[in-house]
Amino acid sequence: MKVLAVLSLLTIVSLSCKKSIEKNTACFSDVATARTITDKPAFIHFTDNQYYIKEQFTIDTRLLPCNLTDEYMVSSLLVTISGEVKNTLLNEPCCTDNFVITKISK
Repeated sequence: MKVLAVLSLLTIVSLSCKKSIEKNTACFSDVATARTITDKPAFIHFTDNQYYIKEQFTIDTRLLPCNLTDEYMVSSLLVTISGEVKNTLLNEPCCTDNFVITKISK
């Protein structure tokens, strides 16, 4: 009986983990990648009711992350990011690129 309970619990945990991974990698999946960022310093900013990421030493490009977790939703937080910058659609605001985070750290 205990073995069945443990197996059931492990199955539930593994399925729930798989869903969160799919959710994180699925955002902007239909948009081509314009460039890849690897281990670059950046700042989190909160502007116009939206969290953005601004790469350090850039002038005006803002990255709009689709999978920023609550832990990093802190304005002016210095982070190191890796991820995919997606091609901008015509109706997107100027100087804002969609971004899929693959790795982020404080």
